[in-house]
Amino acid sequence: MKEYAQKTLLVALGIVFALLTAELTVRLLPERFLPPPLHDLVQAMNSRAPSMYIQDPELGYLLRPGTDFVSTSNEYSFRIKTNLNYDRAGFRGGTLGGPVWGVALGDSFTFGIGVDQESTWVAQLANLSRREIVNLGVQGYGPQQYTRTLEKYGTSLHPKIVFYCLFTNDLRDSDQFDNWTRHPSPRFSLETFLRNHSVLLSLYHRWRRSRTEGSRYVNLADVGQSLSLRKLKDEIISDSRRLPTAWPLIAREIDKASETSRQANATFMLLYFPSKEEVYWDAIKQKMKSLEALDGRVDQLKKITLQFCRSRQLICLDLTPALKKRANLKEKLYFSIDTHWNELGHKVVATEIHRFLVSEKLL
Repeated sequence: MKEYAQKTLLVALGIVFALLTAELTVRLLPERFLPPPLHDLVQAMNSRAPSMYIQDPELGYLLRPGTDFVSTSNEYSFRIKTNLNYDRAGFRGGTLGGPVWGVALGDSFTFGIGVDQESTWVAQLANLSRREIVNLGVQGYGPQQYTRTLEKYGTSLHPKIVFYCLFTNDLRDSDQFDNWTRHPSPRFSLETFLRNHSVLLSLYHRWRRSRTEGSRYVNLADVGQSLSLRKLKDEIISDSRRLPTAWPLIAREIDKASETSRQANATFMLLYFPSKEEVYWDAIKQKMKSLEALDGRVDQLKKITLQFCRSRQLICLDLTPALKKRANLKEKLYFSIDTHWNELGHKVVATEIHRFLVSEKLL
């Protein structure tokens, strides 16, 4: 029995050694020598790796100043460069130079995951308006972080207008950030560490996803889009449960950001960015009749946000109609599987915001 245990231990150690050797080989080899699929995976991991961020006691994390690299996935390749750099924070910043007219606060849809800075809605709006707009968006942020970024970095730029951008997942993000403020030092998680750092584990998860890909997505072939069933079911239901506790957190942050903007003599403008699921909801229902039961919940954050704007007399623009109109023309506004806008999606958003600014005499 003892001999059997020793042999089993040796086999286990051999497997661990082989896995570690393979992991180190992939990590130490220059990326140009990696096969294309492995190269893309390493790039994707780097774009979300903790090394890209630094911890912050107020915001949770910040983009590391001086960040500059190309992130590549199966659907896009784009440059992540922080043009605006502070001692402890980096942001994509502006594009035109000159006096700052506006600042944009938000998550990955404001930051512009998947596109170069010049193609983001922030940069395209700056070109349309011929006024400098500084991009302070950070992927993964939620409303508490939008407001704190405005207070800590935005007002010092003396903007004339503040763009405050809400997205569907802000219900989840506000809840998570609130939990973090109460428990800022979570225990070390081996699972999280491996998910962030292990190429082999990522390869295994990608292989598992590929085997079930057909059952995980609703495919809208005529518009070149695949939508996650998990986002269409589990996340919508989860957001319904979060709404009573998460919405007051969001409302509080909007009020604070609006007041901060007023004190800085800047116009506060709230932008509602719909999810991919909201934009293609009519086509999704035709494809999967079973999802009709979620009809009243897919845009629940939008409804309560617009109602809140009216009650507070805030300037608010819902981008849903503009995106739906172009989507109904079979235009591809999003990456096929990724949830973010492609360059055309950013252009539609920038054009609609510019139209609204002109109509409201804010330009």
